[in-house]
Amino acid sequence: MSDLTLPFPRLRRCSWWLFVGVVLVLSAGPANAGSWTGTLPDGSVVKVDPGSRRAMRYHGGGVAPLWDGAHRLEDGSVVIVRDGQAVPTESMMNTWAAEPGSEPAMLTRYCDQLVRRACGFEDECARSQPCVLARQLLRMEGEQQRRAPVGAGVRPFTPSSHECREALANPAFPACASATFRTQDTACTRLADRVCGPDGECNASKACDPARQLVKMESEERMLSADPQARTATGVECEKAMSNAFFEPCP
Repeated sequence: MSDLTLPFPRLRRCSWWLFVGVVLVLSAGPANAGSWTGTLPDGSVVKVDPGSRRAMRYHGGGVAPLWDGAHRLEDGSVVIVRDGQAVPTESMMNTWAAEPGSEPAMLTRYCDQLVRRACGFEDECARSQPCVLARQLLRMEGEQQRRAPVGAGVRPFTPSSHECREALANPAFPACASATFRTQDTACTRLADRVCGPDGECNASKACDPARQLVKMESEERMLSADPQARTATGVECEKAMSNAFFEPCP
């Protein structure tokens, strides 16, 4: 297949990370008014979307996903990126809360997020140790919230809430397989099956890694949604990718 048949002629020579960056920019358009923004010491700008928590780095007229790790900003604060998503900070939450309607239903419900992540969208990993611990934290959070003083809000932030937020970035709480790849029938898992093969026959293909990254991004959006079965922004992009020549089906 010639490069000229692709919507982005240089795509075949780019890394898959750059491709994912292109997908994100095209799908998201201009940054939302409610996006959190920070500056790195080299002058590049970091933007985190309130819905997906995707962390993007804008520098020299280009844009790419911010790599995983801990990043110290110009003001001395730190942003942690895990699997392309930023772990929300107080500054991010304040920014997103100031924008009406921008906060996803599960954005600050860290213990609910942790249970979904560790136990699976349909409790497929309900007997795993991470799931058991996540449910314990959720119960403790509920008890602490019920004991909170009047006026603290419907879901006040508690010590257990803090523990759950930290656990989301802790490798001791790995995602259940259903939260990462192929056990759920979604737009992006269908794309990954089409490109990588149902049994991974085409794992080495140039489009397989990007397709699997889209599965992870879709999963993160589902974790933050009140209805995890609802269509997501990344899911829409996966539907479009089905007719994109870059995502060649596995022979």
